[in-house]
Amino acid sequence: MPLKASIPLVLQMCITIPPACHFTGNMMHQPSALSPRFPAAILIPVILICMLLTACGAPSMAPSELVLREQAPLAGLEHDQDSPGRWPDARWWHEFDDPQLNGLIERAMREAPSLDSARARFDTASRQLEGRQADMSAQLEGSARANQSISRTDLEYPALGLPGFETGNAGESQRSNVGLATLSFGWEFDWWGKKRAAIEAAIDQRHATRLEQAAAASALQAGITRAYMDWQLRQAQLSSLDALLSAARDSVRITDLRVARDIENPARLDQAREQLSLLEQQRAQLNGAARQDQVQLAALIGVSPDQLDDLTPRPLPALDTTLPQNAGLELIARRPDIMASRWQVEAGMRGIDQTRADYYPNVSLSALAGFLRVHPLGSGRNEDVSVASIGPAVTLPIFEGGRLDARYNASRAQLDTAIADYNQRVVDAAQDVARHTVTMDRIEEQRRAQTQALESFQHRLQLARERDARGVEDPRSLIEAQQGLIREQMNRLALEGELLDTRIQLIHALGGGYHGRVPEPDARYLKTGTATDGP
Repeated sequence: MPLKASIPLVLQMCITIPPACHFTGNMMHQPSALSPRFPAAILIPVILICMLLTACGAPSMAPSELVLREQAPLAGLEHDQDSPGRWPDARWWHEFDDPQLNGLIERAMREAPSLDSARARFDTASRQLEGRQADMSAQLEGSARANQSISRTDLEYPALGLPGFETGNAGESQRSNVGLATLSFGWEFDWWGKKRAAIEAAIDQRHATRLEQAAAASALQAGITRAYMDWQLRQAQLSSLDALLSAARDSVRITDLRVARDIENPARLDQAREQLSLLEQQRAQLNGAARQDQVQLAALIGVSPDQLDDLTPRPLPALDTTLPQNAGLELIARRPDIMASRWQVEAGMRGIDQTRADYYPNVSLSALAGFLRVHPLGSGRNEDVSVASIGPAVTLPIFEGGRLDARYNASRAQLDTAIADYNQRVVDAAQDVARHTVTMDRIEEQRRAQTQALESFQHRLQLARERDARGVEDPRSLIEAQQGLIREQMNRLALEGELLDTRIQLIHALGGGYHGRVPEPDARYLKTGTATDGP
């Protein structure tokens, strides 16, 4: 176990050149031979002993107690074997065959402000990676300095009582020009993989930010499609409601004529007007909801609502409501947010590699060359000093006061947190898929039941038309039959709109067309587990 104090031990072998040396061209003339301060024959055994001392203090690499999920638990969901579903394509919204929607999403991918922060995080991660890669290179620094020094000496002496030695003072000023030039070289060996682990961690972080960018784009695409399809649903409902309003106005007109001729109870006219007023209120609500959809679309794209006034109503598209057979197995690779969390786990493991490397000696090579010239003004001479040194250095943590253990334990805690976050995202994603799938099944059952009601209203309207043609029925009966069918058609529209919205959410829950490669788990730190689609 490592000792609990903090006194770094530095072992350095340095070959120096005495100050009296002078440089000429690329050669250096010196009056004396090079003198080693620390023999290399002693340095190498000392380094080996230091390695043995610190290696026994490095923590073990036991697997984490948390399990890394390899499969999403889609328990209780059955797949339709006769008509298996397909994973969404990368441009899944093109299946709706709507050029307006395609144009809105393409515009949003270029201009949407919600993607700017994701792009900025990716750029930041890329720059950090460049910095980590630069740390692997040797460093060469040069400096030059010139100044002028001024010194003045003032002397004051008392009277000595002798002729010519009265009280007085004397002063002397000296000036000199000083020039200093140095060149230093440093290179830290990455014997224990600390810098390499830092680079890999930066790469993993960049992968994570790239996937966060993909997740943001997927959320934007789903949000625009949902708002656009909701606007189309409102337009279809407004069209049906306009037909209801037209029938209600006809009913008010007929009732008004019958009341005027005293063949109808005036209360019936009030009821007809109340119904017309309720329909007008409902239309105002639908129109306001459609405007809200436009506002939401404009906000997602990053434009003003006035720039979306040229949208044209279109029929709602047909849907594929089946779930892919391998949804539980491949969901992890299909969800960019899960993949981003998975790369955070990889970065956490590389963080442990870095903190483990802190327990081992740090070996570096450094060199220094310098030249100093002092020129006292008025003396006509120069005073030159040349110096150079080169050699390795070993820094060994012997007494570290628990700092290394604290950093290592913190990195383990970060890994455990990343694993827990990853596993929770897998569970949440499976829950999203299950919730939307169950909702779609419920809507499908409602549609099947509602089909019978729709057929009944159609038959009722047909009978009303036949009776009206023979003149044996109150014309308002035909109007009521028409209104009943229109209302049932509006109920159908509401179910289709809900089914379409749920399908879009399911596409987003299935990854929105993304597919990536899941990294292989590192057995040094992780245990792996499988959550199957069991009952």
